[in-house]
Formats: sequence, C-alpha cells, structure tokens
Amino acid sequence: MTTRKYVFAVAFSAAALLLTTACDSGNDSDSSAASTANTTTAAASTTHAGHTSLGATASSVVSSALDTARQGIQNAINAALAAAPISFDSGSSDLGTVDEVTLKAVAIPLQGNDTRIRVSTYAADADVAKAKSLAEARGNNIAAALEADGVDRARITVRAEANPSDSGIEVDEARIEVVAG
Repeated sequence: MTTRKYVFAVAFSAAALLLTTACDSGNDSDSSAASTANTTTAAASTTHAGHTSLGATASSVVSSALDTARQGIQNAINAALAAAPISFDSGSSDLGTVDEVTLKAVAIPLQGNDTRIRVSTYAADADVAKAKSLAEARGNNIAAALEADGVDRARITVRAEANPSDSGIEVDEARIEVVAG
C-alpha cells in the first residue's frame, strides 16, 4: 500500500504541475480584460486536447514510478538470494534454517505494498510426475513461509517445473521474481 500511495503522490504532483503549466502558458499579458478573455477562450478550446495529453503524461509517470518501485523490490530480493540462495537437499522440499532467514529478508520489501511475485521451483527425477510433485511442494513451502512472514498468499504465484531443460537452472534452488499486475 505504501508503494501505491507514493506512486499516486508522484502522479498527482506531476498532474498538478502539468495543469499549472498549461494554465499559465500563453497568459503573459494581464493589461486588459479583452486579452484575458481571449486567452481564456483559447485555453477553453484546447482543454479537451490538453486533458488527453495530461492523462497520457500522468499515465506515463505512474507507469514509470511502478516500474521503478518493482525494480527496487526485485533488487532487494536479488540481494537476499545472492547472500543466501534458497536451496533444497536433493529429493527434499524442506526449508532449512538459512532458507527461512533468507525468506524473512525477501518478505521485508514485499510488506506494505501489493507487489506480486512468482516463485519458481524445480526438481529432477526419472519419474516426471514425482519431480513435478516435488517441485510443487518446494514452491508451496516457500509460499507458506512468505505468507507466515506477512506476504498475502494471493500475491504469490508458484511455478513448478519437472526436469527443466535449461542448463542454467539449478534444480535444487528456487527463484523469486517480481511480476507485473
């Protein structure tokens, strides 16, 4: 919620600044009522286009602020995972003490906002169904730990994959990433 309030404050400030600038432009002379009336009429005739432009600019500011907030949260998550990756013993879905501490650190930037995340977990086994089940259990354990640390479960999506083909994936480690929405 804090991120949303910050974004709205930035958007409101930008909109107010743009509106003030738009209202002041073209109004350099205040020597006669006719001049003021002409400026007011000219401003009124361009109001619709100005609102469209203002709306697009405000939308762009909000979008940019949300992207920046998401990136900041992702950076904090990445730092926690780099310091102590969430890893599982082969064939296990149990979280260790270090994993629980890492998840507490991951939960901190996720509190007080509505940022959504995807937890990706993997497992390898000759039996694909068994590997998929293990990967799902790993993801669900991570989601439960984050929920216990104050992250709304509805904001967490678990993506479990059995026997991933990407050689860059460490099957006994989890990934956590911020997603739009």
